[in-house]
Amino acid sequence: MNDGTPLLRRTPSPPSEQTAVGDPTLADADRAPTGMKHIRSLLVRRGSSLVEPFGDDTGSYQSIKSGLSTIVIIGTCIGLIMPQNTNLPTPWYRILSSAIGYTYFLAWSVSFYPQVVQNCKRRSTVGLSTDFTVINHFGYICYTCYTTTLFWSSGIHEEYRRRYGPEAKNTVQSNDVAFAIHALVLSFVWVAQIYRYDGFKTQPLSKPFQIFLLVVVFTCISFAIAIRFRIGGYGWLDFVYLLSCWKVIITISKCVPQVLLNYRRKSTEGWSPWNVTLDISGGGLSLLQLVLDSIDLKDWSGVTGNLAKLGLSLVTIFFDIIFLTQHYILYPRQ
Repeated sequence: MNDGTPLLRRTPSPPSEQTAVGDPTLADADRAPTGMKHIRSLLVRRGSSLVEPFGDDTGSYQSIKSGLSTIVIIGTCIGLIMPQNTNLPTPWYRILSSAIGYTYFLAWSVSFYPQVVQNCKRRSTVGLSTDFTVINHFGYICYTCYTTTLFWSSGIHEEYRRRYGPEAKNTVQSNDVAFAIHALVLSFVWVAQIYRYDGFKTQPLSKPFQIFLLVVVFTCISFAIAIRFRIGGYGWLDFVYLLSCWKVIITISKCVPQVLLNYRRKSTEGWSPWNVTLDISGGGLSLLQLVLDSIDLKDWSGVTGNLAKLGLSLVTIFFDIIFLTQHYILYPRQ
């Protein structure tokens, strides 16, 4: 009950004083340097830009700029810490070649994942050509055999030197092998997703491509038998080159069905633009590394002796330009 005596109200202390007196830990946190907060914020932003390619199905300019810059930074860092190619005579260029190589490896490797993620999100592979996917996997079987044997097989190395000279060095590097094995696994995942979500009954492999695959397998087996029994004077290096030729031919043939599918549907929905954006980036860097390596070696047999890498880069760039034209110009999303 109020008897007329004025009530004394306590003026609350400022929040900063309450924190400092009541909880020293919080006071220390408030006084923590902003540098750590800035670093945490930077790491979050970089991490976000790294995963951006996996969820973006529009291929916006901002997303592409942010994602590609992150891939270049990470690829360069990997190239700096990985062993360099000691066959290259110039010490500083060994570092540059490794940085270019692992950036292209990362770009080409990451290019597989947006389509995998998009298929999982949609729980469908409609819009992804079955012919393209299956023949793509067979192509990477050939390419993996090609790169691994040229990189590790001492017998193939000896044949290479006999053909191109005792000082000749093939230009297949560790990043080429790493990419080939990774691509083989991820291309199989694409095939498995078609089987899982839509099945080959709803998207059957076309008869022409079934025949084409039989021709590839028959040719490889026949050529291997001829080499084994020394018919025609061919060696195992020629067999490796046959695999590389098939890979280039498959790369050409696999892209045609996807181009035609986009044309018939007048749409690229269901097909990830990041697949091609990263693909063309990797193709350009792969070609750049091949040419610069040959210049540093002063030996253009590095190009002629690695036709698969040369052919893949040129074919990849050509078809990726077509795909990007379809997505951004001919059939843009509304």
